[in-house]
Amino acid sequence: MKKLTKYSLLLMSFLFIACSGDDNNIPDPGPDPDPKPDPEIPVEPPHECLVGSLFGFDKSVRTADIKDTENTTFYNLSLFTPPNTEDEWWDNLVEEFAYSGMDYAMANCRGILPDPKKYTDHGDPTRLPSLIEAMERRGVADKFKVAIFDDCPASWAAARNLDLYDKYASLIESGKYDYPLDNLDGEGGVYKYIWDYNLKIAFQKVPDKYLLKYDGRPVIFFWSVNNFLNPAGQDNYSGKLSVILKRIRADFKKEFGADPFLVVDRSFYDRDRTVYYPVVDGINDWFTMNQPYSARTHNDLTVGVAVPGFSTNDKQGNKMFLDADHGKLLDKALSSLIKQKSQIILIEGFTDVRENAALWRSTDTKFYDYPNQRINMVRRYTKNAYPANLKVEAEGCDYYKDNTAGNSGNLFRKGDLDVKKCTDTYGGWCVTHTSDGEWLQWKELPFRAKASTFKLRYASAAAAKVCFNVGGKDCAEIQLPSTNNEWKTVDAGTVTFDAKGEYDVTLKIVSGNIDINYFNIVAAE
Repeated sequence: MKKLTKYSLLLMSFLFIACSGDDNNIPDPGPDPDPKPDPEIPVEPPHECLVGSLFGFDKSVRTADIKDTENTTFYNLSLFTPPNTEDEWWDNLVEEFAYSGMDYAMANCRGILPDPKKYTDHGDPTRLPSLIEAMERRGVADKFKVAIFDDCPASWAAARNLDLYDKYASLIESGKYDYPLDNLDGEGGVYKYIWDYNLKIAFQKVPDKYLLKYDGRPVIFFWSVNNFLNPAGQDNYSGKLSVILKRIRADFKKEFGADPFLVVDRSFYDRDRTVYYPVVDGINDWFTMNQPYSARTHNDLTVGVAVPGFSTNDKQGNKMFLDADHGKLLDKALSSLIKQKSQIILIEGFTDVRENAALWRSTDTKFYDYPNQRINMVRRYTKNAYPANLKVEAEGCDYYKDNTAGNSGNLFRKGDLDVKKCTDTYGGWCVTHTSDGEWLQWKELPFRAKASTFKLRYASAAAAKVCFNVGGKDCAEIQLPSTNNEWKTVDAGTVTFDAKGEYDVTLKIVSGNIDINYFNIVAAE
């Protein structure tokens, strides 16, 4: 494959909903009132920029029960296979977020109704403790923060329709649709679906220390209101959306003692021109098929949004497509957003397999070259582009050679790599049943200038020998003593570079049978 340059670089609701980007009904924001040319690629990403990704966590994604509802081919399926337990899905999710170097994970919340007969596991905010527990369980609680995304077509409208009309979808096409923004608390009032059944619960479930904050304030993103406000036009909604946003701010202050940092989709402003600072703190332009990334400045805050690729069909069967082009689209998008001095960048959508927009480790070989490619690309534009200590999981390798057919542990991924549950601290998975001549390879890992040491975490019943290969050059072979099957960490070689860069790394099993949990690349101080 071609070597990338140094800085090269939503869940669609099964129904009518997009989600932030999890949907194929992406509203076209129209022409940018202040278009900006694509800037040149920056020399260095600015350290003040917060980079993160939206992630959906509905049941079908957690269980990999992805149904083909619109004749869409799902290319970017997760490398991680359906788990045996719910916890395992969350464990892998937080592991990948931590590995990416991103500043935050933004949970796509769609609310929950109090009537258990109308339960929809489609962004249920009561499940967010599972995210926090996984962060703690896997030892990555300090690696990234959590932000909340309000998927308005679902939480504001579809949830209300399900509650009142037993239909979790848009009713616009029925001709009887009515979304009364001036009825907040009366019979059929809209506000409880926005606050009581979604946002309030989400923030109750995420401890304050885990929350993403901007200027010390918890961040909430709101997606489009276009899909359920009918007819169009600002005259129909002037002042009504701002009233709801002001009330959310007031209720948040009352409930949590903090002033939330509110960022809305431009559809809020297009429908209601009173939606500006201080009603909201930021506005974003999202993305369309004609505009795969955007940066919008409001009140001195520039919010960038990008999608790494997109491939699905709309409700009429029309193809909606953005070519990921083996990462070139993501590279161009993040380069542009960084150059435009975006303070917050949101990437759709870490788990958005239905729209082929996912960032996770993937089996996709049509639009990308290897499983970790998207994550590696994103890392290049974060504050952790060249981390001082990078943890690299054995089971998450890009390529491997295994001498025996099949996965003996039948866990984590399909193929011949033998993977089992790990008994080491922080759990997870490990590669097992290794033998002479086998190897694991990772593409384009970051190294700082000067010396970096490999610290290998392994367990074995007998002595073994391994060798790291970096950029095609073998390091010295390392003798590994028996650990009596206890987990131990050893220095397994050092490499030195004149300048920082990215290199392919291969861990060779020269002799012996060891279990491999992970290795760290630790840069000299």
